[in-house]
Amino acid sequence: MNSNSEALQDLFAWLLQAPPTDASNPDGESSSPGKTTGNEGIEDLELTYSDPLDSEEVSRLFSNCIASEGIPLDEQGGQQLKLGEIPAVQDRFFSLLKRQLKTEIQRTPPLFPWESDVLEYPDYLIEEQVPERLWTAQLHKLNLPTRLPENILTQLFDRCAELVDSGLREGAKLVRAVEALFPDDLQALNYWADLVLRPAPRSPRPETDFPEAYESATPTQQMVLSLMAAREIIGNLTLNVSPSQHKQERQWLTAVGMLTLEVEYRLTEHFPSLRVASQLPCGGSLVFRCGQSQATAQRPDPGYLSVEVFDPQPGQVYSLEVRFHNLDQKPLILAVCPTN
Repeated sequence: MNSNSEALQDLFAWLLQAPPTDASNPDGESSSPGKTTGNEGIEDLELTYSDPLDSEEVSRLFSNCIASEGIPLDEQGGQQLKLGEIPAVQDRFFSLLKRQLKTEIQRTPPLFPWESDVLEYPDYLIEEQVPERLWTAQLHKLNLPTRLPENILTQLFDRCAELVDSGLREGAKLVRAVEALFPDDLQALNYWADLVLRPAPRSPRPETDFPEAYESATPTQQMVLSLMAAREIIGNLTLNVSPSQHKQERQWLTAVGMLTLEVEYRLTEHFPSLRVASQLPCGGSLVFRCGQSQATAQRPDPGYLSVEVFDPQPGQVYSLEVRFHNLDQKPLILAVCPTN
């Protein structure tokens, strides 16, 4: 009989063994689980618990399974268990093995290396870690006289991303982006939005007028700072191209690296087009759309990617969606605006 068959024989013998009786040392002392008498391994383990199975019943059921398979007897009248000849007995074998191991684990639970006995550990509330926002690293590079708190910048960015390709006038975008922070001051918001959009020499916002911290600014200063931040964000999310300025490049710092975008306005006699070339810091996709038309491209790893739409209409707002693979975040939305 080969070694595999012998191993099976040993396992069957263990599974079908009779419940151990009280064992004692030759000198009358009872064996304890923590003491050894020279024999190690399974023999010692068997003395630490009583067999939960009724061995006579198990033996009878097991013998019936053997007989039902027509397995021949050996010279002593026992069944010859040859590997590959007992398919019907296999399920019974694994059932017995599972029960024995389950009982053994229940009686003697496994311990960690640092434990000497079974310990109860309290359940601690693990604080959920919010992953770093993918797109907001760029907000730290905004050109502002006073640094805005992170939560306000994030709120402004989310709102600007929803409005950037909406087709609204720039002043209306600023007011819509900031109005949630100042819901009772819409008239003042419109006034200051108009001033923020004016050229710098005429704008009443020299850097010396603002404090170092947003929290110490007056409500009016906070309103103007928020409008300035919204204008910076929308400006970073917008790429304007024209026949005189047919290329524009934008770099956007993300949590996984630098995203580079280049928009080219191609004017030819037969096929005018808008082409967006990008360098992705990780695998991702581009979706370039206007109305019902769209162009898509994707790649599984970092590198270059481009999309192109034909016959662009000046004055239309084209939406560019950048998404990174395997990152559960909203896509970055930019607006591409061709003009005459």
